[in-house]
Amino acid sequence: MKKSRNENNIQQAKLFLQTHPSVLWLMLFTITVLFTVTHNPEQSNVSFLYNIGDVSKRDIKAPNDFFIEDKEATNTKKNEVKEAVKIVYDFDAGLKTKIFADIDAAMKIPRALFPPGQGVESREMPTLAMVMETKPSFEEALGLEISNGAYSILYKYQFSEEITQKIKAIIDKILTNGIVANKEVLLREAHKGVTLRTIGSKEERLVSSLKVFYGPDQAKTMVRIEGQPILKDLNYNLSNLIVDLCQRLLLPNITLNKNETARRIKAEEDKIKPILYQIKAGEMILREGERVGQLQLVKLMALQEQVEQKDIFVSSTGIALITFLSVFIIYVLFLKDHKRLQPAHNKHIFFLVSGLILYLTFAKFSVYIAQSANPQVAWDLASISFFMIIPIPAASMVACLFLGFDIAIVFTVILSLLTSVSFSGSFEVFLFFFLSGSTAAYLIREEQERKSFIIAGFKLAVFNAVLAVSLGFYSLAQPDVIVLTKEMLLAFSGGLVAATLTIGFTPLIEVLFDYSTDSKLLEFANLDRPLIKKLMIEAPGTYNHSIIVATLAEAAASGIDANSLKAKVMGYYHDIGKLDKTLYFIENQTDGKNRHDKLSPSMSALILIGHVKKGVELAKKFKLGNEIIEGIIQHHGTSLIKYFYQKSLKSGNDTVKEEDFRYPGPKPQSREAAIVMLADVVEAAVRALERPTPARIQGRVKELINDIFADGQLEECDLTLKDLHRIAKSFNKILTSIYHSRIEYTDKSQEKKKEKNGTAKDTDRQSARKENTGGHHPAKDKTDLKRLGL
Repeated sequence: MKKSRNENNIQQAKLFLQTHPSVLWLMLFTITVLFTVTHNPEQSNVSFLYNIGDVSKRDIKAPNDFFIEDKEATNTKKNEVKEAVKIVYDFDAGLKTKIFADIDAAMKIPRALFPPGQGVESREMPTLAMVMETKPSFEEALGLEISNGAYSILYKYQFSEEITQKIKAIIDKILTNGIVANKEVLLREAHKGVTLRTIGSKEERLVSSLKVFYGPDQAKTMVRIEGQPILKDLNYNLSNLIVDLCQRLLLPNITLNKNETARRIKAEEDKIKPILYQIKAGEMILREGERVGQLQLVKLMALQEQVEQKDIFVSSTGIALITFLSVFIIYVLFLKDHKRLQPAHNKHIFFLVSGLILYLTFAKFSVYIAQSANPQVAWDLASISFFMIIPIPAASMVACLFLGFDIAIVFTVILSLLTSVSFSGSFEVFLFFFLSGSTAAYLIREEQERKSFIIAGFKLAVFNAVLAVSLGFYSLAQPDVIVLTKEMLLAFSGGLVAATLTIGFTPLIEVLFDYSTDSKLLEFANLDRPLIKKLMIEAPGTYNHSIIVATLAEAAASGIDANSLKAKVMGYYHDIGKLDKTLYFIENQTDGKNRHDKLSPSMSALILIGHVKKGVELAKKFKLGNEIIEGIIQHHGTSLIKYFYQKSLKSGNDTVKEEDFRYPGPKPQSREAAIVMLADVVEAAVRALERPTPARIQGRVKELINDIFADGQLEECDLTLKDLHRIAKSFNKILTSIYHSRIEYTDKSQEKKKEKNGTAKDTDRQSARKENTGGHHPAKDKTDLKRLGL
């Protein structure tokens, strides 16, 4: 029980991995992260960091044309411009009006309690207590808190208009002159002056004499000084109160505008163009053993900045997005709904992703070796031709072997694209690997024997050599014979290495991913395989039936350009499940006894249906591969076992369900499986014909194919009506040849007897069972034995 539960959990996990979309997203993110991490822009160990006076350890040349900025000279120029810009101060002309309005509003509140025209000695003057009730409103309007004593002084003078005017006069003099918040900062600009901009009107004026403006403390002092002539006739207490109120009401009306000043400085700095030096490609910047000077240091720092520009987060993000979008778009456009990938979709995609990671690792390892050998190579990885020996085309060959030519081309595109990213995004690298990989897939697409891989490898090597010369003519301004020869040798070797890796990886992939190549199918097509021998010995009738089905399937597949080898091998093994109960299948009943006569129709149907399940178990036990297992499962589809179904209906059973007499399926998913289904049905039916003449065979084949088509068994495969016509034509040709008319050889006494009785001398076909008219067994007839040469 526990073992069964574990097996069920394993099956569920396997089903989840093979079908759930989240697994595909996980693979996409995995390859994106791995490629981004392994191809981090920080892939160069080149360092140009020197100090003035250091001695160079090697010659340093400019890898390409570039400009360098003399930052010191540029900054000096910008500082000059910055110093020339006058700092902007805002003059708040509306501050005085606001303060005057606050004073008027505050004084009106308590003044309203005093009747108009009343003198100081008036008996109707409000009491102090009444006036004190207005003090909070007075303070709120004025924006200041005053003491009760100060308020009582104002009460004494009835908050007169004279007091208001004197306060306004003092404040007007001070604010008209101007109060600056920080006079010390202002005076730093005394050598060039400032720009004074009026708030609201935006009017500006240049002010050179900055000492005239008051600071906050100076303004308070000037209140007393400016107020002395204005307040000389007033009571001492009232005079002090007015001075105190003026000092507290005054605010700075000249403030520094930092934002406007910074904007103007930046605008002037932007007008300054960087001071640049042009460095030409190949220019000697520093020779080995030479001391570093100031100008050389500037050039070296520019080179170092170019190296460091690759070590930024944006570059890594770019690589990640390129990888993600490339793989995602290629999958959605070409692979998502591809029929070849529909069974076990996730497994096929995992195979492609594994190949992508493996061969990109080869490319990355080659880059690492190149950088280790010569650090300067990091500047232009594509300029050296060592990439031509990388066996990237082997990935295309493997993909073509297991998934087909069209998928291999799509896989080659994405692999070539990501490989070119490893080589600084070189177009030559992409073009080389795309053309080489596509050619490799084409050369291997129909090869069935492993020795053919070597031949394909030599053809690919020659093509790579020609392609290397073509790219050399394209990229080199003046082609060098030595360089071209080296590239040809590397490219030629790359083709051979690719074929060798394909031969080595193919058996491993067959085991890991349970794939079946044509080479593996050829091995299964050997009739000396243990399972076929067992079928021949234990179920000779089924063996003979399978051989004929395989012959029919192979011929039909060839006629519609399907995989004839796959169809033939499916035909050999489609009925191996009958080894479980051989005598319950009529082709193996040599004694003339039918075991189903003693069974109920439903039990007989279960036995027939069970041979499919048993066949799958045997196929897994002998590791025949998914293609053969699919042929076993699908060769009956969901067809109805008509004989036992009708027998059950005739027995009077009212509870008969048609689905109980149908095979579980699924229906054929591939053309090869559908061909095996048709061949299986046709062979069995034609074998049962009493007089299998060509016309009767042709009619029976047509009838059977129409019945299968009408039953919907072919609706999930790619067979067309034209294909069915060609299949029927192939079946008719072979079956007519197998069951052709033969001459019946008899002795002279029998011929005379037949002539005397008026019997025809020849028939269409010998009877499978001759009637024993002479009262003895035919095997004992000595004349027959002599005719056979025994």
